[in-house]
Amino acid sequence: MNKSERRDMIVEHGKRLFVQRGYHNTTVSDIIEDARIARSTFYNHFTQKQDIFQILVDRFLETLLRAILSINLSRASRELSLADQIREMTLPLINAIDRNREMTLLIITAPQGHDNNFDRSVADFYGKILGAIRQLLVEGVEGETIRPMNPEIIASVILGSAKQMLLQWIVYREIDNIHDALDDIIGFTLFGIAGSMAKR
Repeated sequence: MNKSERRDMIVEHGKRLFVQRGYHNTTVSDIIEDARIARSTFYNHFTQKQDIFQILVDRFLETLLRAILSINLSRASRELSLADQIREMTLPLINAIDRNREMTLLIITAPQGHDNNFDRSVADFYGKILGAIRQLLVEGVEGETIRPMNPEIIASVILGSAKQMLLQWIVYREIDNIHDALDDIIGFTLFGIAGSMAKR
């Protein structure tokens, strides 16, 4: 096993323990024991467990941003249903989350207020996701695909709704198939809850 492979191996053991026990309940000694390595080996690669968490967050963030930014509202065709097009564009994001359930679970259930570095990592993660959603909205408004709106507020609403849906799907398991729920999620995002009476 070369140095890079050993580093990745330690990261995977760290991730498993963070998910099983929680980040704050996992120590460097736990990771060393689980990975069956010498303490010096751990410190040859990392200075603290936060280093492992940051690597995991950065990798997950890169995956999600790539999927989010592939949702290009400004390129939506006026000849086709916007809801159907967004559904198609959103599938890579849903699949990325589904393939990374452990990291999704770790991020959305992470308790804050115990460790400043940890809190900053989580806040930065959400800040960058929020920025990507905001960018999509701005592009959609500029391309006249969606109506004018305050992208700051609506991006926060979308992110908050997404976090709750992920809790229902991955943590509480109250959504059996997220793909089946996607139509309702997109419909609500596009049209809200207003019916015909709201137009009177």
